[in-house]
Amino acid sequence: MPTTVCFHHEPFRIDGISAGIAALWHDRSLLAISLSPHRTRAIEYCLGSAGIEQFHCAPFPPPLARDFQDAFAGKRVHWRWSASPRGGTDFQRRIWKLLDEITPGTTISYQELAHRAASPRGARAVGGACSRNPLPLRLPCHRVVATDGGLGGFTGDLRLKAVLLAREAVENLVPESARP
Repeated sequence: MPTTVCFHHEPFRIDGISAGIAALWHDRSLLAISLSPHRTRAIEYCLGSAGIEQFHCAPFPPPLARDFQDAFAGKRVHWRWSASPRGGTDFQRRIWKLLDEITPGTTISYQELAHRAASPRGARAVGGACSRNPLPLRLPCHRVVATDGGLGGFTGDLRLKAVLLAREAVENLVPESARP
């Protein structure tokens, strides 16, 4: 029996910035995420990233909706949906896997991520892999910054990257063991 691929999009505002959360998923696997506030763009991005042509519109399952809410709030998320990006080069998939290891509340430079990927001269290629990340938020490319501490780029609105980093930094000032 074929698996049903589901899609949902919700536009919202965060600190005055128009954004959105859209996802394409099946079972408990995320195939693509878009942060576009525009539904049509989000559909095009998700379908293109996942190589999917057909989908069923459905609301986010409540646990997935909570994971997204927590991520936008800057909270540490123990994702209940696996990251299942499709496509990408071997190098891009290696970078996407490494993104999942970056701790909330911290950042890493494109250069350092290149070193971790055993490609010490590959900072620009890391930037390219981050820009093609089909699962922003779930594979947190927003935590990758320029060596000089600048924001670098982002697949969504660069102001959204700044908000996410600021919220994660504040949320992670309190050790997890001291949280209610």
